[in-house]
Amino acid sequence: MKIRVLRYFLAAAREGSITNAASFLHVTQPTLSRQIHDLEKELGQKLFTHGSHGMALTAEGMILRKRAEEIVSMVDKTEAEFNCMDNAIGGDIHIGGEETDAVKLIAQIAK
Repeated sequence: MKIRVLRYFLAAAREGSITNAASFLHVTQPTLSRQIHDLEKELGQKLFTHGSHGMALTAEGMILRKRAEEIVSMVDKTEAEFNCMDNAIGGDIHIGGEETDAVKLIAQIAK
């Protein structure tokens, strides 16, 4: 299973249409259809149902969508970390607290 194919799958799930997803991804519709078909074959599961109003995820497709979002997010974060490795200190700061005067003071200072 390749990251590119997971991105294709997520686009198809989001767009609800192979044609729209292919346009979004700048690939041809047959290319995207083939990638989705190969992914279904690899997993041994049907990922989409096709109807007159587009396509929808099957129960198995919903499971894959959740996992694919996690995987793609992790890959994106990892790539971003490696692209920014230049001795710069960075990251996220999370401060939790209750609604007290001390927290209001910390918020003002941080602002």
